[in-house]
Amino acid sequence: MSEKPKIICLGLCRTGTSSLREALETLGFGPCYHMKKIFENENPAEIDTWLNLGQGKATLDDIRTLLNDYSSFLDIPAAIYFEELYKAYPDAKFILTTRDPAKWETSMKNTIFRGLSSENPNNLTFFRSRLYEWYNVELRTRYLQGKIFTDPQGGLIAHNERVMQFIPSDKLLIYEVSQGWEPLVDFLGV
Repeated sequence: MSEKPKIICLGLCRTGTSSLREALETLGFGPCYHMKKIFENENPAEIDTWLNLGQGKATLDDIRTLLNDYSSFLDIPAAIYFEELYKAYPDAKFILTTRDPAKWETSMKNTIFRGLSSENPNNLTFFRSRLYEWYNVELRTRYLQGKIFTDPQGGLIAHNERVMQFIPSDKLLIYEVSQGWEPLVDFLGV
């Protein structure tokens, strides 16, 4: 019996990644690596691996080691490293979750952005300070030059376009969770 392929979701947070995580686990593609798992692990070294990847200091083997125990990866940080993940897992199936950019911006402002702006870097645990640094270095500065924060709708569109240009179309499902099960199970062959 052959091993199931890795499933890599390249949608940004607030595009249905939590719902997709539950669906993938239901379909047998768990355990899933998701931002929720990062908070459960509370491992600063995990954040350092992602920081190193963004700075070109981590290898594909470092990523494989980090993600080895997971059948699927979703949400950030994984979503912004789609080129590296494609190189590490060329046989994977990729899903780009998306949603209306205006609704996405509203959701981000009411959740992620609000949470980040309320963080006091002086009162964070070591793990939370590493995670906060990742957000500042990778999302606010490096990835798309911070466009996700300065022009959220444009940042989502730019991210989606980059993914669609890079991942071969026969390996990529562009998916809104409101589409339900059918496109997902057809793409995954289950």
